[in-house]
Amino acid sequence: MIKTIFDLVKIKITGGVVSMISFMRGREAKTTGFSFGTALIMAIVIIAFLFMMVFSFGLAMVVGFQMAMSRCLWLYYPLAFIVATVFAFVGTVFAAQSYLFESEDNELLLSMPIKPSAVLISRMLSLYVLNFVYSTIILLPVGIAHRILFRFKSLEVTNDIGIVFTYIVTLLIVPALATALSCIMGYIIGKISKKIPNKGIFTVIIGFTTIAVLAVLGLNLGPIISALINYIDAIAISVEEYLPVLYIYGIAADVGTAVWGIIPITIISLGLPILIYRYMSINFLKLITKKTAPKKKKYIRQSMKKTNIQYSLIKKEIGYFFSIPAYVMNAGMSTIMAVFLGVGILLRGAEMNAWLPEMFPDASNSLMPLAVGSSLALCCTINDVTAPSISLEGKTLWLLKSTPINAMKIFWGKAVLAPVVSLPGVLFTSITSALTLNMNVVDVLFVMIIPVLACLFSGFLGVCINLRIPRFDWSTEITVIKQSLSVIITLLVSMFFTAIPFVLAIVPAAYLEDFSTVTSYGLCIIYFILLIGLEIFYLNTDGKKIWDTL
Repeated sequence: MIKTIFDLVKIKITGGVVSMISFMRGREAKTTGFSFGTALIMAIVIIAFLFMMVFSFGLAMVVGFQMAMSRCLWLYYPLAFIVATVFAFVGTVFAAQSYLFESEDNELLLSMPIKPSAVLISRMLSLYVLNFVYSTIILLPVGIAHRILFRFKSLEVTNDIGIVFTYIVTLLIVPALATALSCIMGYIIGKISKKIPNKGIFTVIIGFTTIAVLAVLGLNLGPIISALINYIDAIAISVEEYLPVLYIYGIAADVGTAVWGIIPITIISLGLPILIYRYMSINFLKLITKKTAPKKKKYIRQSMKKTNIQYSLIKKEIGYFFSIPAYVMNAGMSTIMAVFLGVGILLRGAEMNAWLPEMFPDASNSLMPLAVGSSLALCCTINDVTAPSISLEGKTLWLLKSTPINAMKIFWGKAVLAPVVSLPGVLFTSITSALTLNMNVVDVLFVMIIPVLACLFSGFLGVCINLRIPRFDWSTEITVIKQSLSVIITLLVSMFFTAIPFVLAIVPAAYLEDFSTVTSYGLCIIYFILLIGLEIFYLNTDGKKIWDTL
């Protein structure tokens, strides 16, 4: 049974890694070897991990230095333990439900002579590996920072071997506790979703609520860190008095003496996932095999209506987008970010009106609309709904190609999805800008028009790139939505080209009072119209040829 569990975990992990770095280049798929696409994806992942570790190191040094000065550095590791556990839990809580109960190979594994308990353990261990990666992003910089801060201590009795041993144990038990918490939440989501007819809406609501909470915490990270530093002594006293498990663990992790202090927190961290496994194993088969019967729709006889082909194609793309929760969660973030920008303008609009003239006393009247319009346009470029749109046709691509529809109408149907998805956020931010910022009608129109043009540019760009780099060998939609090369390239290229006109317009508008508003707005609008024109020309020539060969 142990070998079976090991093989299942190995297959799950290696399959995820291969899926992350694989891509398809036209119809000539490279299934092996090292390529530019693989290198690009790995470079982006490594840079992202390094950035997060550097950020974690900076926070660890700031907070840890204050602890060292207050002679309570023992609180350093208990705090890091909590932060790493929460970070790993947030990073894997939505993957837990999929890992445990919705894996595509569940029915295949259960049809084999494999015990359900082995399947469940392998799923939990795979989740543990994922949590280990997330928690290491926090704990590795914390360990380095602790050694640097150690010289500020005044204690003479230390044990380096005990410190290293405690740190290694911490690396192992933090992901175990995070796995237990993720399994609890995944189990709850799994139970609830089985009783909800449209669980896609439920998943989207939960996901966006979590994102909103994290965004609020991120925006208030500075005040939270300041409060932590200011009240560090009171926090240390409270932990010592009311949380003795964390106190004795902190002493063991800090100076390496009384290493037995790590035993209680280890028992809790390892015992909880064992108890959860015992409980989930009772209903595991029921949860992964029970299917919710779709609600039957009553047929109503109606006369058939003729609709415009272009309208039908756009409606088809919109319907498909909102039918896949993962599609909405990953490709619809632009709307959420635009709304956050609008809320920020609504709350801080008066302050922006006050400090902008102080920072740029010689600025043109177009500076504020340019700043808001560029921020909103950059938010909208994160909208990558069209980058996987052709790949998502999958094995049913032939149905679309067999219809007597001009390819350009199909491309337009996919490209227009980008501004349609982003439009609610654009309208909301435009309204808040008109209410709180000193803008006239022309300024507000610019703030509305320019993000829509940027979205349309990004939408056509996604279609162009996905035509060149389609991927039809996916088993689940999430593969092409999150892990395809066309999505990464579309995001990077669209953000780069979107920033160019605003840099050219904002710099002179910030220092030249006589810089014409018509010139600044016209520069941005003409720029995006020219880019969109070039994309349409490409799709109407080479794009059609590529489409015919797919």
